[in-house]
Amino acid sequence: MEKIAQYIRIGDAPILLKRMATDIGSQEIAVVKNLDYIYAPLELYLLTPKVTKPLDRIAAFAVDMDGTSTTTEPLALHALEYMVRRFTGRLTKEEWTGLDPIMDYPFVIGNSNFRHTEFLINRYAPNLKEDALRASFFESLLWTLSNMEDKQRLKDIRQNAINCGIGSLLDDAEFNRLVEHKCVNEDNVALLASPFLDKYGRLFSYSNQSELVSAALDIYYTRYHSILRRVQQGDGAQLSKELLGEGGRRLIEPMPGYAVFIALIKGWIDDEAAQLYDVLVNPSSPTYLPLEQESRGRLVNLARRFQANPAKLGLVTASIAFEAHTVVHEVFKVMQEQIQDWPVSKSKRSELIQRFDDYLAVYDGFVTASDSSEARLKPHRDLYNISLYQMSIPKEDYSRCIGVEDTEPGIISLRAAGIGCAVALPNHDTSRQNYEAASHILHGGLPEMILKHNLFLAEN
Repeated sequence: MEKIAQYIRIGDAPILLKRMATDIGSQEIAVVKNLDYIYAPLELYLLTPKVTKPLDRIAAFAVDMDGTSTTTEPLALHALEYMVRRFTGRLTKEEWTGLDPIMDYPFVIGNSNFRHTEFLINRYAPNLKEDALRASFFESLLWTLSNMEDKQRLKDIRQNAINCGIGSLLDDAEFNRLVEHKCVNEDNVALLASPFLDKYGRLFSYSNQSELVSAALDIYYTRYHSILRRVQQGDGAQLSKELLGEGGRRLIEPMPGYAVFIALIKGWIDDEAAQLYDVLVNPSSPTYLPLEQESRGRLVNLARRFQANPAKLGLVTASIAFEAHTVVHEVFKVMQEQIQDWPVSKSKRSELIQRFDDYLAVYDGFVTASDSSEARLKPHRDLYNISLYQMSIPKEDYSRCIGVEDTEPGIISLRAAGIGCAVALPNHDTSRQNYEAASHILHGGLPEMILKHNLFLAEN
């Protein structure tokens, strides 16, 4: 019986590594840096060979959330920028212009939130103000315990409070009275936290980098989650104008073509798929491509192929469960509204709107950061391997799966998990990422993937 774990000496490692690479046909390795508190500084992953030719059959699609299937990347960037403003005390554009698209964006998109925060702590360390960090953490602690129901989020911030020396605050009767009454909101949290800051602030400290990063990360989560709660209350359009300066849209929407993509691969659309050409080829879309009219025929062919053999669909995100479910719920609500305007028959619109009513019934795999840990998120392979397991894809069919990502860490994660057809869809925020590990790079997004590349399904 083959051993699950085997002890070997360092001199024998190259031989074993070469043998493993030969067995799976790998000629590339990804070097992934671990978080600061992990003993081994690096992990080495053999990458499955790139799959660049069209597939005879597609078993499944594994799709990233932020920036790939949803428009939430700017929201995450906003929350990260807010976090830096709070721990540096530079709250206005005059004091600090904000995150730099060249110096910051490549390092704060696509990895775990811990990794993003770790980078920003190191980059802006000279500007960190202890009193600003302390006040922000106290506000985050009070707001989170008063407003959040996610058990893991509550557990994490309580542990961070203990690690930072203010565990006694958690036993304060007046503090717990505020938490239990759930009267804390964005407008009054600073005022309500002030007495506790005066009483316990001197106890706040951190003894290592991980404790500092965790405290700052709680500030990020508070901002992100307070915005998501407003989205749940129907303020998405107003928030888009407030935070991004973009009117006429919601803060959280599907990426162009996502609803058509789902309807096609699930086999929910028939010959009426030809009418969806005009939905995909939208001159006002950021992914607009002037594609040929014969693409209408390609849509019909795709619809027929997937009606005969529907593909499974997995959503994979480094966001925690609360974020993922809130975002996807909003995205599916928007897609239902989009379908109401599709140029197909009334009966087909009604059918599709009904099918998009329950997103958990649409996805065959739904994997979030809450299914793993901060130490094992992208570019590690774990999330995508969990997704393949949830979708019940046998290992021999991994080469018939397509992964869709918008970042370099995501692409590496896909290929480390065994998905060789790793498709990169760059967007405005990720355009400076290195996509060398990708099998395909499509700047036209999902519409290009559908109309120009036939979803990488071999033509009849």
